[in-house]
Amino acid sequence: MIFWGVGLGPGDPELVTLKALRVLGEAGAVFLPISGKGRKSVAGAILDAHIRRETIPVHFPMVRDDGTRDSMLREELARTLPLWRGASSLALPVIGDSALYATAAYLYSVLQETVPEIELGLVPGISAHSLASSRAGRFLALGDENLSVIPGTAPEGKIRSMLAASDAAVIYKPSALGGSLLSIVQETGPWSTIIRVDRAGMDDERITEGISALCASDEYLSVVELLRYR
Repeated sequence: MIFWGVGLGPGDPELVTLKALRVLGEAGAVFLPISGKGRKSVAGAILDAHIRRETIPVHFPMVRDDGTRDSMLREELARTLPLWRGASSLALPVIGDSALYATAAYLYSVLQETVPEIELGLVPGISAHSLASSRAGRFLALGDENLSVIPGTAPEGKIRSMLAASDAAVIYKPSALGGSLLSIVQETGPWSTIIRVDRAGMDDERITEGISALCASDEYLSVVELLRYR
């Protein structure tokens, strides 16, 4: 059996690859990640724009503790076992890229406990920061410039150190930093360009530039891009 983590891109259905659609169409069973907070599944909406098929909703807990998360995923797999047991292959569509901050890694790890011989397949997708750059009309990195991709959930000291050493940077989940985002960016500047893109590729996409892009926000699907020289 093989488990596929399938990147669907950040939200625009036109950015899904042909391979992603083929793998999801051919999979014996497809899990659909849901947050459990009443939010509509972004991955599900992208999938529905292309193919209609049965999926298995799986609640992905939005928690920081690895043990708690894995325990809840074990419960979800046990609950849904009759729906995927014996399938020739399994797939999980995820927004963005399947190998970058992707929930597929957590589900695969827990699946290995139940199906030790299960193999891993990854279908790449366009990352949120790539789409954000194109939407904002900015080249993210050129020549020998270095680029840092930083989770906003990292310790603030680590974020400061990485930004200080970067020519360009992308901060995922900036909402995790709250009001600290502004001071962190200012202290590691100067930055020629500051851009925040919320819900990139979706109907309610928002692009904010300048200092106002660093205001505290609770938007989860957001990236902040910083360019030092342009």
